[in-house]
Parts: sequence; structure tokens; C-alpha cells
Amino acid sequence: MKHVKRTGFMSGIVTLTTDFGGADGYVGALKGVILARFAAARIVDLAHDLAPGDVPAASESLARAAPLFPPRTVHVAVVDPGVGTARRGLALALGEQLYVGPDNGIFSGVLELAGAATARALENWGLWRDSVSPVFHGRDIFAPVAAHLAGGGELRDVGPPIALESLVRLATPAPSGDAAELRGEVVHVDRFGNLVTNLRAPEGAAAWLEVEGRRLPLSRTYGDVAPGALVAVVGSSGRIEVALRGGSAASHLEGGRGLVVILRAPRESD
Repeated sequence: MKHVKRTGFMSGIVTLTTDFGGADGYVGALKGVILARFAAARIVDLAHDLAPGDVPAASESLARAAPLFPPRTVHVAVVDPGVGTARRGLALALGEQLYVGPDNGIFSGVLELAGAATARALENWGLWRDSVSPVFHGRDIFAPVAAHLAGGGELRDVGPPIALESLVRLATPAPSGDAAELRGEVVHVDRFGNLVTNLRAPEGAAAWLEVEGRRLPLSRTYGDVAPGALVAVVGSSGRIEVALRGGSAASHLEGGRGLVVILRAPRESD
């Protein structure tokens, strides 16, 4: 085991976001490495049942949960279909949070939320496990680096700085149109089948959402409609989403990412 002098502030918290599921011991392997390097770590599972290779969903999950943690929490994200290729490993300081994972766009969501940011490449092999598998960087690189940071190790220890402009970002569709008719699309489907869009409700104004030929007034809660009915609400992320009370809007509408939605201001005749 490598021992590194720790001088920074210690949060001791490490979160894990992966597509590993719970059946194969992969998550346990990450936890074992972290605890072997930093036994006082407090490990929190954010999500492990993401669809295999679904980097956009991982980005969404991180952006939803990570900013709520105490300062200097270390967030390990391993949804990494390009593991073992030329893609870089990263450690990021975004606001008061730290992130460790692949440079494949998985941090796009938190990069949009954070203010000041610093990125470094994971090139200090002295922090890694002695034997590194080309197909399990989560265990052999990301986990030990996260343990180093959670225990008070400095970000500069992990490797050289990287220009933020060079980081891989997921393409984020932007709404188009004006206040009378704003065109957007579904960017995420959660486990309840809710369709999360890239639209935000106009402040202080009533509006309708049109989806697949249906006109849905913006409601306050899912319970504002009868069971089995579609409803448009402003979700906890602040974005408009389409839900089916008691069911899955995604299945009901047979739609997912890319489904077009239109936010309209009410007409005088409405």
C-alpha cells in the first residue's frame, strides 16, 4: 500500500456513481480499494443502476445530487465505455466539490452548474494500484485517487493541469423560439418514466406544454391530475417534465431523449 502525506482539509466523504449494478462485486471492489487507502472514508452510493454506458444519464445524476454534499466531497463517476483507450482520466475541482473519472463528458452537467473550476490529468501513477487493469480503471486508478483526495491529499498531486476548454462535453440541446412558442426536447428519462426536458417555466406566467399532439397546462404537482393522466410539472431540477400519474410517460408516449416538446404562452381564446 502506498502512503501519501495528506495536508489538505479532510471531508472523508466519497460518492460513487457507476453503471456496475449490484450483482458482480464491481462496486464492492471500488469500496475496498478506497477503504484500504483511507479507512476513515464515508462512502455514499449515488447510483449504480444506470444503463450500461449511459454517460448522459450519469451526467444528469451527478448534476442533480453532487452539489448538495459538504465541501470537498469527492465524487467518483465511472460510466466508462472507452476504458483502456486514449481517453484521459480526470480530477476536477468544481466549486467546493471534487470529481474523479474519465474525460468522456460525464462531468458535463456539473461543469454547467459550477463557477470556478480546475482540471488535472490523472498521470501520477504513484497514487494508483500497483497493478492496473486496462479494463477496470475505476478500481485501479479512480478509486485510489479519490481516497487520496478524500483524506486530504492535494489536487495538484494527481497530475498536470488541463485546460478546461479541452474537456469532453456532451452536446446539450438548447431551446429555440421565443416567449410565445419555445421549442425544446426531452433530455433525460428517469426511472419513473418521467420525461425531463430542457425547458424551464417562464416566471409568473401561465403556459401550456405540447407533446405528441397533447396540450398539458403546467401543474404544480403530479397529483393535480387524475390517475392515468399525463401532467406537465416543473421538476426538482427546475426543468419542465412530463409525467403519467401512476405510470410511465415514456412508455405511454413511446418517447425518450429527443422527443420534441413545445412551451406555448396561452392564447386569449384559451
